[in-house]
Amino acid sequence: MLRSILPLLSVCISLLAWGLFSMPAYADEVPVIAVIVSNNADIAPVNSLAPNELRLIYWRKKEYWQGGQRMQPANLHAEHPLRLLFSKVVLSNLPKAQTDYWNELYFHGIRPPRSVQSEEAMIRYVADTKGSIGYVDACHLDSRVQSILWIVQGQITADTPDHLSCK
Repeated sequence: MLRSILPLLSVCISLLAWGLFSMPAYADEVPVIAVIVSNNADIAPVNSLAPNELRLIYWRKKEYWQGGQRMQPANLHAEHPLRLLFSKVVLSNLPKAQTDYWNELYFHGIRPPRSVQSEEAMIRYVADTKGSIGYVDACHLDSRVQSILWIVQGQITADTPDHLSCK
């Protein structure tokens, strides 16, 4: 009996060891996400936002800024780690689970947020597109954009984080 269990036990130990030793040392460090708009007042219609509005914007249930400018939300591509984290926190599900929702709305003339391939593309889009809003790792903020909300440890907040662990 023991001989029949040994190969299985060996595989389990190998998988456990691989899982433990392949995890990065910083695995418990979750990035801080900065929700951004342009630093140019002619492009960004707001410089603050209530945390509960972010979900409405990204589900396209709120489509216009207070002054009447159409909102132009942008997402990172569906497999980007920040997109996955953003979707979990803000939309309460992952991009793949949103497909049916967007397919249904598409036939009513409502399109999903624009998708960009990188954080640099996100910054460029938000910096130059009227009414746009997006998100990046807070460590990648620069003078072209400003953060109006933060996602810290799974919470959306308007309070600037005390400390960022940028490498």
